[in-house]
Amino acid sequence: MNEKNENRKKPSIKEIADRTGFSPATVSLVLNRKGSFSDETKHLIRQAYAELSHDRALAEGRLFIRVLIEQYASFENDPYYSEIIQGIEKECSLLGYEMVLTFVREGYDSRAWLNQVGGLIALGGGLITDALVGELRQSEIPLVLVDNYTYKGDVLSVHSDHYGAGFLATEYLIGRGHRRIGFISGPVKYKSLVDRYAGYCAALMAHGMPLDPRYVTPNFDDSYIKGYKEMNYLLELPERPTAVFAVSDRAAFGALQAMNEAGLTNEEPIELIGCDNIGGSQGMAEKIATVNIPRFEVGQMSVRFLVEAVKGNTLVGKVVIPGTLALPVEE
Repeated sequence: MNEKNENRKKPSIKEIADRTGFSPATVSLVLNRKGSFSDETKHLIRQAYAELSHDRALAEGRLFIRVLIEQYASFENDPYYSEIIQGIEKECSLLGYEMVLTFVREGYDSRAWLNQVGGLIALGGGLITDALVGELRQSEIPLVLVDNYTYKGDVLSVHSDHYGAGFLATEYLIGRGHRRIGFISGPVKYKSLVDRYAGYCAALMAHGMPLDPRYVTPNFDDSYIKGYKEMNYLLELPERPTAVFAVSDRAAFGALQAMNEAGLTNEEPIELIGCDNIGGSQGMAEKIATVNIPRFEVGQMSVRFLVEAVKGNTLVGKVVIPGTLALPVEE
């Protein structure tokens, strides 16, 4: 089976170019995440790839799994979701399924996603709302949520332990002697980020430390660098925190940039920890601790449980995979 799966032909550059009207060079660059193109161009090319893959799977009599994810501008450069999708795609191939990636946009029609599909994976938050999950459940097509969940627990979800990650990160800073610990928040539309904040609060409570709202930043959710404005907010406080837990590594890298621009010296440092372990450019990942989130494994496990549901072995509740501390290289 594996050899057969590996020999499957994917849509060619020419086929996608013919369908979209873009040049083969543009198609190749977008599919390989290179070059600089508008979000609309990238969306049209990725959607054409998905549609052609879908048509080919149907023509060959193969089952396919549709993966739904919110369409957003930074997706192409986001290693967090990319690695989950790699895990999903790899496991689909091993188990004899075709994966089709579909981007959820404003004004979606969920009925368009249900035709001849073997199963659904809804990945992440944002436009993957509880209301949308309710619509998908009504179709009675096997469904697994990834990096998301329902509060009722009536749909099977697979995700990392984001609450535990927040606890680990904060307890690490407490163990290093910090008592004024800031938190750089993220958009509340992503339950994973809310859970990391809950873990931060729980760690403070477990160690008898009060939650000081001054040290919890607003989320400046705009097009600028994540974490940059939030760290500047903390730096402007009359009494700065001595350590900061950033809700994600991307926010931590933006925070580090703000700290460098502020000219913080070795005599007045602020210790920083992120979350995700996605790495970074210019050696930034080597300067800060983080929490490793097992993204590839989450993707793999979601497919395994979905395939069981396709066979009729449906489960509900949460499958939670713990993360681990990843310390700076110098430590």
